[in-house]
Amino acid sequence: MISLNVPLLMVVAFLLLTLAVGLYYSRKTTTLREYAVGNKQFATATLVATTLATCWGGGGLVRTVEQVHHLGLFYIIFCLVSQDLWIISILAVRMGPFMQHLSMPETIGSVYGKYPRLITALACIAAYIAGLAVQITVISKAISFCLGSVDAELEYYTTILATLILIFYSTFGGIRAVTFTDVLQFITFSIIIPLLAVWMFHKISNSVAESISFLQTQEKFQFSSVCHSHIKLTGIVLLILTNLVSGIEPTRIQRVYMSSGIIQAKKVFLYAGLFSLLIMILILLIGLFVFVGAPELSVKEIWPYIMKNISPFAQGLISISLLAMTMSTADSKLNACAVMVSHDILESIRGIRIISKAYQFMLARLTSLVIGLCAMVLAFYRNDLLDLLKLTFAFTVPIITAPFVLAIFGFRGSGRTALIGMATGIVTIIAWDQWIEPKTGIDGSFVCMLANGLAMLAAHYVLPQPPGTGWVEPDDELKQIRQANIRKKECLAG
Repeated sequence: MISLNVPLLMVVAFLLLTLAVGLYYSRKTTTLREYAVGNKQFATATLVATTLATCWGGGGLVRTVEQVHHLGLFYIIFCLVSQDLWIISILAVRMGPFMQHLSMPETIGSVYGKYPRLITALACIAAYIAGLAVQITVISKAISFCLGSVDAELEYYTTILATLILIFYSTFGGIRAVTFTDVLQFITFSIIIPLLAVWMFHKISNSVAESISFLQTQEKFQFSSVCHSHIKLTGIVLLILTNLVSGIEPTRIQRVYMSSGIIQAKKVFLYAGLFSLLIMILILLIGLFVFVGAPELSVKEIWPYIMKNISPFAQGLISISLLAMTMSTADSKLNACAVMVSHDILESIRGIRIISKAYQFMLARLTSLVIGLCAMVLAFYRNDLLDLLKLTFAFTVPIITAPFVLAIFGFRGSGRTALIGMATGIVTIIAWDQWIEPKTGIDGSFVCMLANGLAMLAAHYVLPQPPGTGWVEPDDELKQIRQANIRKKECLAG
């Protein structure tokens, strides 16, 4: 019984520590701007930590270890190529005109008008409710690692406790509380993941050379298996492209707007991309070590095997790591939803001059609470992770990514142009999911995003446009950065 209680006590202690940190940093938030982006004076290291904590959910650790064991080299290549944080680093230097915004929908609204802004906010909220349900489901899985099948009722109530804690500090502390709890959570899982890799390595009896030789004899770890996979090459490429562009979403764009300027934002996502690659390599190694130690396992048996082969103390650490990764992703989505309701949806419906800032701030807190509770209910009644993840992608990539990227690169279209593109994205993703995806198994989000962008450009050049639309020159800050880069290259060449 002691071996079961040790991990649970560790989890409860971590939850209380997270609550204490969240409450401590909740004291100074008094305005919606502070609630959404803080004071824009965060250290680069802090922003890197919160960016990584937001991007790495608990499902990423669980799913990656399982799929490396199950799919082999194909999934390893997919994970290494699909590093999406560097995409934001490239976009960040072009986002100077939007750095005072609070959200991604506000940026789209500033270019295309209130209706595209409203659609963007609604689509993202729907996607994030599903995304929150995914994270709450993983919280339940992490707690089940502590308890096994001993007490289902205790697992249920502990999951509710963990969810209520993240809802509480997200609701009352805003992005400042989210950011500093993210730092704690990032430090936690960035220490525990390397430890898990070491533990799994010590569980295999083979040397490194023997392990490599063993993997080379396995068909799923040979390069020939990648091209001859049951998944078509086209599907592989589209899946990688979808994963790359799916990173262009509100919580990451919010981290850009939390930066003091585009230079800091670029550095944040550049450094975060490097650390993310390192974390990914460690997780891939865990999957490889598990495969070498027990190649015959089914997907469902992988994590029970891992937990069975480590000490109770280590089980507690792994459960804490999953909780840290999951809560740090969920609280950011919760905060983003609150901002989109109180800032974007309300202003799109009523107009910016009518809304009291105090009421906006109160509405943001209420929204965070309500959406968190709704997601928790959804997670207990609908816990199919794959269905929820597909829903998340379908609501965002085909609808909002193309208008946002075009705006960042200087396209200034009318509201009608953006609505045509969004409608095209919605229709194509529905048609793809209905007729193409069931027959081919290929995800169509990236194709539908391209259809959205092409429809916008076609509408812009074919239909009459109001004055002020078209392509604009880069802002002065970006021009100065380019000139500085040219001078650096000339000095190096000289």
